[in-house]
Formats: sequence, structure tokens, C-alpha cells
Amino acid sequence: MSWRNSTIITISIVFLGGPFGDAASADDHTFELPASEILLEDCPIQIAVPESLGEVEHLEVVDLRTKSVTDAQRIGDSERCVFILQDPISAGETPKFSIQKSKNPPADKVTVSRDEGRVIMSLNDKNVLAYNVEVVSPPEGADPIFRRSGHIHPAWTPDGLIVTDEFPADHVHQHAIFSAWTKTTFEGERVDFWNQKAETGTVEHREVLDLVSGPVFGELKVRLAHVVTKTENQDVLDEVWTIRLFAIADPHFFEIESVQTCVAETPLTIDEYHYGGFAFRGAAEFFSEQGHSMVTNETSDRVEGNHSRPDWVSLFGQVSGKQCGAVMFSHPENFRSPQPVRLHPTKPYFVFSPCVLGEFSLEPGQPFRSRYAYLTFDGTPDRKRIGQLWTTFGREDALTIVP
Repeated sequence: MSWRNSTIITISIVFLGGPFGDAASADDHTFELPASEILLEDCPIQIAVPESLGEVEHLEVVDLRTKSVTDAQRIGDSERCVFILQDPISAGETPKFSIQKSKNPPADKVTVSRDEGRVIMSLNDKNVLAYNVEVVSPPEGADPIFRRSGHIHPAWTPDGLIVTDEFPADHVHQHAIFSAWTKTTFEGERVDFWNQKAETGTVEHREVLDLVSGPVFGELKVRLAHVVTKTENQDVLDEVWTIRLFAIADPHFFEIESVQTCVAETPLTIDEYHYGGFAFRGAAEFFSEQGHSMVTNETSDRVEGNHSRPDWVSLFGQVSGKQCGAVMFSHPENFRSPQPVRLHPTKPYFVFSPCVLGEFSLEPGQPFRSRYAYLTFDGTPDRKRIGQLWTTFGREDALTIVP
């Protein structure tokens, strides 16, 4: 059975100039969203900020159908902003909105703050995810070589259940939400950043670059290093994560942009291999008598789905007797998209792995960009809701001004 969603839309925003398409004026900021093939609601929409609002710090968007007003938040110093679609848009509908200066400074809904060696990202005072700044040691009795920083754990559902695991007994080198290449070649030698037991490589947190709380999203920017540990430690890859948590209550929805840059004088070759890349390890209780399930938008058979190229993967099971889980999206513009995915046949983990399709090189100074998004939910996967968020994920083309 195919679950592929064919409704990806390009959010190409058209500023109309006036309520009836009159010639545009400097003060008119009316725009129209293109039609989708499915109903959309409670989704983040990214648009460009009109030039005449370029210096305005606080913005809001008005739905001209319902007159409802919602906050819009700038993305850093860019000319783009994000708002959350509040009122449903029916399939085929092309609603009109306007963007304007806020009447009052908005309150933060998403907060990003340091907390005892971690950075916590929260929505409406409920924890959503923790990024580990300081080194986390493995459980007592495990080899200390598995210590790790620069990964996300825990990740919580809206009801507060933890859907990730670090240092699982069967794969102590797996660290909840993490990135690592497995089979690589550097200066003629094999380096494994994934399997720390090999003692040839690892990944470490380096520094926090920025923390932003806000009414529409919170943002955490951090720097990591992929380190060759064979002789003297050497940073080979610099990696910057930009983690953005949106003010959507159910499911929790966040994305990670990764930019890896080779900082050595010679390239790092990512060899062809059956796993390695951006990974997700599910909750410890998923690996219990109650079991767990893994599905993609294409199949509910994880063996059939291994090394397929889906849009998304969902892993779910029971935690504290309650059903919960997560979904991971791979952005349509990622390298070798749609990327192959490694679905473990029995254990609760998977990884998007472009190296399945053959080797490639990360050249010195050349950025390698990837984007992934995550949903954490209570219950079982809601394919309708997944489809809504997948439809709007990353479709942020530049707006067109009508002359």
C-alpha cells in the first residue's frame, strides 16, 4: 500500500496591491496563498517581508476571510518571516491575507534557555527537546568511550512522554537524535564517526552560537565537530545546527538545518555504506514486550521499506503504557533527495543515509546542507496531520510582487 503524499505545494506568495488586484502601493501588503490539494491548518508558513516593512520589528498577519490576527516572526536578520496558519484552508482554496506592523509586542510562546549542561526548548512552559551541551557519560558499567555531547535527548510528546533514548544497551553508540557518518576515508585511512568503539572518530559539541525565544518559533544555533581520534585528535568537519521549534501544540514540530564543512586541508570521502547520516533512536520502552512499529509514507513493512526513498518515517510504541511516537521528514532539496533510509529490522531506530547510493566527498571549505523536521506525538501516527505539515515543510519560495 502506498502512502506517498503528492500534495507538496510551493508557497509562492503574490502581493496583490489591493483588495481587487489594483496597482500595488507602498502601504498595501495583501497576499494570496496558492491552493493545496488537502486541507491545511495549524502549519508554519514562511513568506518574505515587504520592503516597506523592512525596519519593522514586530509583525502580524490578518486572515482577510475571518479577520483573525496571528503573530509573524522574523527569521534572524533576514527579509523573511514565519506565521502559523490558524484558520483552516480548504483544498483548492486560495485565501487572501495581509501583513502589517503589530499593534502590541507579542509574548514569547517558545522559550530557549540553558539548564544544567543542556539547552531546553519549551512551548507554553512545557519541555519539547533538550540539546546536550556538556558531555553525557554512559551508564555505569559501559565503556566511557561512548560518552557524547552534541545530540538531542530527551524529546518529549505534548503529554510529556519521552520518545528518544541514548546509550541503549544493544547499541550504546546511538544517541537519540544525532548525526554521524559511518564508513569514511580521510587521508587514506578508514574513519568511523558513528561506532565510537572503533576509536577512530566521534562527534562533539563545540559552542552555542545563538538562542532565540519568540511568539512563533524559538531557535537554537550550535556548532559541533566531527573529530578523528586515531592519533592526535583532529577536527575534520565543522557542523552548525540551527534548531527551530514552532509554536504548534499538537504534535510538537521542530526542524534542524545542518551545515557541514570540511575544515581539513584534504577532503573527507563518505564511502558507500548501508547506514550513516541523520539518525533517530526511539524510546527504550519501544524495545519491550509491547513492541513498536515503523512505517513510512510508502509502506508499513519495515523490511520492504529498508533502503527505500520515502518522504518520511514514523516510529511509535508504548511508553508508560501509553501510545506515542515520532515522525522524521527529509527535506525535498536535500542531497540525493528523496534520500534512502535505513530501517532496522527489529530495533527502534532509523537513519536517512544518502551514502547508500554511493560515495561522495566533502571538499574543504564547501558547505554541505541538509534539513530534517520532526514531529513528536501522542497516540498513533495521524497521516492527515503528517500530510499537512509535510505539505508546508520548507516550501518557502520568494514572493512575487505584482506591478
